[in-house]
Amino acid sequence: MKRKIANIHPLLKKELNSPSAFKKREGEYVKLPQEIIRKESGMIFDVEELSDLLLSVCRSNDFNVIKFQKNRTFLDEDKVLKWVKEKLIPNTVIVSIDDEDLVRLLIFCIEITYQMFAGGTRATVTQKGFRERRRTFESILADQFVGKLGEIMVKKFLEKNYPTKIELDWDISTQIEKYRNDIINAKKKVSIKTSPSLAGIWAEADIGYDYGITVKCSVPQPPILQFFIEVCGFSKLLDFAEAKIPSSDKRFRNYLQEMRNRIKNYKCGEIQTKLKGFICGYFKTSEYRPLQEGRILPYLGKVRETRYLVPINDLKYTKEDWKIFLKEMDLI
Repeated sequence: MKRKIANIHPLLKKELNSPSAFKKREGEYVKLPQEIIRKESGMIFDVEELSDLLLSVCRSNDFNVIKFQKNRTFLDEDKVLKWVKEKLIPNTVIVSIDDEDLVRLLIFCIEITYQMFAGGTRATVTQKGFRERRRTFESILADQFVGKLGEIMVKKFLEKNYPTKIELDWDISTQIEKYRNDIINAKKKVSIKTSPSLAGIWAEADIGYDYGITVKCSVPQPPILQFFIEVCGFSKLLDFAEAKIPSSDKRFRNYLQEMRNRIKNYKCGEIQTKLKGFICGYFKTSEYRPLQEGRILPYLGKVRETRYLVPINDLKYTKEDWKIFLKEMDLI
């Protein structure tokens, strides 16, 4: 007998405010969507990924997934499945780490980070909002990788679905330039922002851009190390360490063995890791006003600098929307 889908689930305020509390109801909230995604697209979302994405949908009430009845809040399963089929599946991109553009991204991020520390670029090695705390080489490298990953996801998404060619900005400038176009062959200025937080509900763009695109990326931790594990670099490091550390040093021999056990499922040179990018959509900045620094927003907190911030449920995301976007960019 075919299952009739007509379920609503009670939602508590503490669940919306806490990803960990929301995940405790994971079986009730994500089991069916997870199955639908697997059957209809072949894509595998783990429980944590899907829980965070669904929490974002609930917080922003995208697709009107939230119902209010007699001062109580409910999650409408029918609307969740509608969101899955009409938005999540069509707008998700999966890219293997041996993809040409991801390899290009890795090399770009290593080089720009070296140049930042060597003074070859005006980009800062301090982190805003944390009392100008100086960042490490490794943290900047990871930030650069995640930050630009969304651009690659947008490129893959648009080129797969439309007769277009997207050119990304791979230049490393010696000057800090405002309003650099993330799609350099676009007629208008486009800002592509990557969010590693799948539960976020705000799309953003700096003042000076014509369009903002937001991408949520599911990235393994740490992403750079994963490259070295799968292309044999990490195994060679362990071999080098094993040759240097005497067999009598049981403590470090155990450490080395634990590391080998941790990567035993990865065969040298066999690429397994794939990165997911959910293209949330885009907005035209001319249709919104910038939000001022200091304003408090739900699920974000204080706005740290004046810029455009738009709820993700306001973003344009359909096939027709993207076609309009590409025409306005003079890309088709």
